Amino acid sequence: MNVEALPYTLLLILTELAVGSLWITLGSDLRGGVTRGFVMTMALCVAITAGLAYWTASGIDVGGDVDGYRINNSWFEPAKRALLVVAVTSTIYMFSVFMGWDPIGRFAGIAGSIAGAVAVSTLASMLAPPAWGYPGELLALLGGTFALGAVSVSMVWGHWYLTEGSLPSWPLRDLAWVLIIALGFQAAVLVLNVAMPVRETPAPANPVDVSIFANPAFYLRIGVGIVFPLILAVLSLRTTAMRAMQSATGLLYICMGAVFVGEVLAKGLMFLTGRPV
Repeated sequence: MNVEALPYTLLLILTELAVGSLWITLGSDLRGGVTRGFVMTMALCVAITAGLAYWTASGIDVGGDVDGYRINNSWFEPAKRALLVVAVTSTIYMFSVFMGWDPIGRFAGIAGSIAGAVAVSTLASMLAPPAWGYPGELLALLGGTFALGAVSVSMVWGHWYLTEGSLPSWPLRDLAWVLIIALGFQAAVLVLNVAMPVRETPAPANPVDVSIFANPAFYLRIGVGIVFPLILAVLSLRTTAMRAMQSATGLLYICMGAVFVGEVLAKGLMFLTGRPV
């Protein structure tokens, strides 16, 4: 990956993490079974992450391409504004939960979730020109958003069992299922986007003169970023069924690192090949 693409990679990963965590946290809050302290902690984490994403975006001098990867920079400012809304509404969500104003907090969470969807869709529009189409880019970003959100929220929720053993096991079980589905969705999107021909191949300053199938990073993306965390998510689900919450949380720790590595590899391959994998 060229240095020029690093700020965009950081922006995409922070956005996926913030928005995905908000979606999964709000869903868990609405379904019940999680504690007030957990929701407040996650809302604070989302606000900080969305703020970092906005700060990262503010430091990027956007042009017409990223090291030969053509972008539609007219979508950049709307994405920035949506990230700011996510940061503000998540802060309101956290404060409302702290004060016991649950209806207001959940309304703020819903508003932030909508703003997050806008941020993801506008970033997909910005990055879509080289790919086979807007759907391919959007599906890839959605897959990363759900995967990062599910693994982060489930890992944090696992810690609540370590301090309060009387909590029900089904919230962590459900979160493990969401993670498994998200990783399966990512695998399907990867197959689709690899099979479809790109509209244009990026021309970086230091190109890698091999096809995507000859690039070792592609297989690391599959093995480390999808297959390995999928195995860990299944094992976490099994250990949750046995009420071995400490083991499940440990597995999710490793899973989170693998998912993050996979997302970094995916963004690097996208800027090199035009394929959102």
